[in-house]
Amino acid sequence: MAASSALASIEPGRLRQPDASVVRIAFVTSEYVLPNRVEGGLANYLKKTGAELARRGSDIWIFVPSDRNACWRDGALTVCEVRKTALLLDAAVRVPLLKRVAPVAQQLLAAHRLARRLRKTHRRQAFDIIQTSNYKVPGYFLRNDRRVPLVCRVSSYTPLYRSAYGRTRNLSESLSDWLEIRHVLDAEAAFAPSRFMAEAYARIEGYRPQVIRTPVDFSEVTPDLSYYQRHLDGVPYLLFFGSLSRTKGVDLLAEVIPSVFARHTALSFVFLGRDDGLPNGQKLSDYVRSKCAGLESRLLFSPALPKAQLYPVITNAVGVVLPSRVDNYPNACLEAQWLGVPVVGTQESSLEEMIADGETGFLAANGDPASLDDAIERLLAQTPEQRERMKERLRVHVGAIISEDRVGQLEAFYESVVDRFRAADR
Repeated sequence: MAASSALASIEPGRLRQPDASVVRIAFVTSEYVLPNRVEGGLANYLKKTGAELARRGSDIWIFVPSDRNACWRDGALTVCEVRKTALLLDAAVRVPLLKRVAPVAQQLLAAHRLARRLRKTHRRQAFDIIQTSNYKVPGYFLRNDRRVPLVCRVSSYTPLYRSAYGRTRNLSESLSDWLEIRHVLDAEAAFAPSRFMAEAYARIEGYRPQVIRTPVDFSEVTPDLSYYQRHLDGVPYLLFFGSLSRTKGVDLLAEVIPSVFARHTALSFVFLGRDDGLPNGQKLSDYVRSKCAGLESRLLFSPALPKAQLYPVITNAVGVVLPSRVDNYPNACLEAQWLGVPVVGTQESSLEEMIADGETGFLAANGDPASLDDAIERLLAQTPEQRERMKERLRVHVGAIISEDRVGQLEAFYESVVDRFRAADR
């Protein structure tokens, strides 16, 4: 992938014609899929959504903080990396108060540089609309700018996630939470991928974002069976994949695995993903092992796998268990369902929007180990005929999702925001 630091070397997109559909869109984000960097769900969402919007004719630009200034093409997308500053680091080490607020100050400095770079680009050729994420407030200094409308995607609600993780907030996080809320409320409009997140915002902040589901990307990959054959061939197992954290309910799995193993003596449990640990700093892999003393040989922990290796592991699992306390329409659930594997999820976490209990998977009460144990047992008690019927229902369920035009819904949302924005300026 070629990269160039010369913004002017990028061929500009086309101008928007009067009354034409939205064609020039800027994504302002805290993360994107950059070379030699591991990123999360937000980065991958932007890559696949931007690529589909570009395929439909829009000119898509990505503005993202980085350790360098560079502008390059990622397929049909233009990616502008904007160098972050380390200006406060030396002072923060010497001054205790600065040290306490340095993280939020760095977020604001990054947001200010992103806004400056975007406005410079906008002056040469205007954007029709800007989409930003609330996470780390990358579009904070583009709020209330009457030159171009700003919409905010509510990819998370940090106070809710922090509570689910089991942490209290410090001074910097309190300030960051306030900025995140202002980021959403001051945008021309906001949307969330799940009803759960939209309703959480409505309940706590008195503002309800529109619900626009994340576009799905069920792309075929050439399977790489090497990991599965080396570790799991012939072994019945349940699977968790994603970041290992209290937010994702991995500590709850530690409570129920011993009783599940006692009833199903041939069963193993596989964990794939980054270990984010517990609030006390203990690795969750160590915590799970401590709760499963004497059963460690039936546990397998591994970092995240590329999809070519991951998909065979999902496909051959007895089931996927995702006991999240808080989530936002997770792609892990969709991937498992697409591959015909039932998922055990939790109520009041957004997973209840994706799983029909007993029909396309199983639901447990949120944060309840006994209920989670029961849901796993219902999965394991399926007869071959029941499992095949569930697999068929999953095919119908995923087919219905694929038939939705979620990018088209996003385009319609953009159009409505632009129309209101123009009408307000008349």
